[in-house]
Amino acid sequence: MKLLIALLVGPAAALLVYGVVAVAFRPRAPRLEQTLAPYSVGGMGDARPAGAPGGGELVASPVLRRAVAAVAEAASRRGVLQVLQRLLDQADLPVRPAEALFVYLVAVVTGGAIAGLAGNAFWALVALGVVGAAPWVALVAAARRRTQSFTAQLPDMLQLLGTTLRSGFSILQGLDTVSRQLKDPIGKEMRHVVADARLGRPLVDALNEVAERVRSDDFEWVVTAIGIQREVGGNLAELLDIVAETMTSRARLRREARTLTAEGRIGAIVISVLPIAIGLFVYGVNPSYISPLFHDPFGEILFYGSIVLGVLGIVWLRKLVDIEV
Repeated sequence: MKLLIALLVGPAAALLVYGVVAVAFRPRAPRLEQTLAPYSVGGMGDARPAGAPGGGELVASPVLRRAVAAVAEAASRRGVLQVLQRLLDQADLPVRPAEALFVYLVAVVTGGAIAGLAGNAFWALVALGVVGAAPWVALVAAARRRTQSFTAQLPDMLQLLGTTLRSGFSILQGLDTVSRQLKDPIGKEMRHVVADARLGRPLVDALNEVAERVRSDDFEWVVTAIGIQREVGGNLAELLDIVAETMTSRARLRREARTLTAEGRIGAIVISVLPIAIGLFVYGVNPSYISPLFHDPFGEILFYGSIVLGVLGIVWLRKLVDIEV
């Protein structure tokens, strides 16, 4: 079994190293394509062949491209590729979902095989779970962090947009001012909106695409307000000021809620870390005292049961202190 695992580790590790090297040294897109990239509505770069230079391919070998295509087809049928695409767009990571999923699977296989060589089935499963879950957790955290940063900039955006509208500018000129005055992520997203609108796309459709990409409920309210105003008319600057004031009040209420629930969140962290820390300390001081948890059947039941109860307690405490505003 160990020999079989060792035979799997070599090719998987080689594929992983090849993918990382390919990302680091892949050719850049031509200058013309880089210039036109912000104005791409439907993905102008997709017209090139799959292996053409500058295509943003993570892998260049025909064999690896066929493997990536097979992984993409299987993942697309199960909806995994669509979820990964949404998270990558939300986190603004310039990686193709099929190639990212391929490298992820290679990393998981490599990590599982290396963990299997250790000979301990339990710790091998733990290591495999960590390797498999860590990239997804990091991706979700990056996507959520960008959405929060985008939402935090919305009041400033609306105030600046309302000021430009009261000065006599059109909404498109106001969005152009916002894209140049505010930093990313909202500046980058508004630059895409302005570029799409100048190419003839309806402004509300371009804003809806941004709302779908960043997954911000507050920005969806803004898009809805702009869409209604463009249909029925009215003072858009005054409407945006009201929306901005509402968002500022909600942000203040969120901060107050986090302050009031800080003790519960800290308690959840302590409850999560304390049993692990005490267990490691006892194991380091007197391993024979805690060894029945790993070798005795009843001890194993207590060990795994405590893990399940600990996870349930952490989830329950997080739900208690999670207040939606």
